[in-house]
Amino acid sequence: MFLKLTNYNHNHRYLFLLVKPNNTSTMTVISISEKPGAGSSTTAKLLAKKLGIKHFSPGRVFKDIGLGIVKKQYYYPLLKELCEEKKLEIPLLSATNDSNAVTSFWKTPLGKSKELHNILDELSNNLARKDNIVIDGKLAVKLVKKSDLRVWLEASLQIRAKRTSKRDSINQQTAEKLILEREEKERKEWQKIYGFDYFNQKEEADLIINTSKISPEQIVEKIISTLNIQTSRN
Repeated sequence: MFLKLTNYNHNHRYLFLLVKPNNTSTMTVISISEKPGAGSSTTAKLLAKKLGIKHFSPGRVFKDIGLGIVKKQYYYPLLKELCEEKKLEIPLLSATNDSNAVTSFWKTPLGKSKELHNILDELSNNLARKDNIVIDGKLAVKLVKKSDLRVWLEASLQIRAKRTSKRDSINQQTAEKLILEREEKERKEWQKIYGFDYFNQKEEADLIINTSKISPEQIVEKIISTLNIQTSRN
């Protein structure tokens, strides 16, 4: 896949043309990881839309289970099948927002289960082998093996709390508390499961972006520009 810069518009935004090569075996896989609230979900969705490729988020599975809406999702039949093979039971939860959904699910046996995390890793890598895709997940930089570009997003705690407060309709102090609780839980559990601190993925990323003072559109432009450079070198 080649991303060609076509022109520069009046809003000082680059416009890109997606050009697919004749060799259909050539695919683009972009993995995005972050500190909670740094904007990976918004960025990944917008990036996938701009490039006209697929998007998958393992973290969304956590949120859907925590919110009690997982059975309504397109991936549920496969998730249910894989969990049944491992004799894992999907809990019935009813959190009221994304932040509480994640922390609630982490407290369940399934949320802490290494087998579930292995299932999500396997699913992510299967999708990466099959198609052009943007995968955003807290461990994607490290665990998505076939990544053409690995991106790490970060922002100050205050900015992340402000965004979470707006998204989940909670006050900023509560949002900050939830973020810190989530970070502590995720770092502890993933250290036990995988043997590494997921914040250290920053050192393995091809591109590091501080999202505190830039818009999702500007973040996407930075990613596409970097992908262009890497594509031209290959």
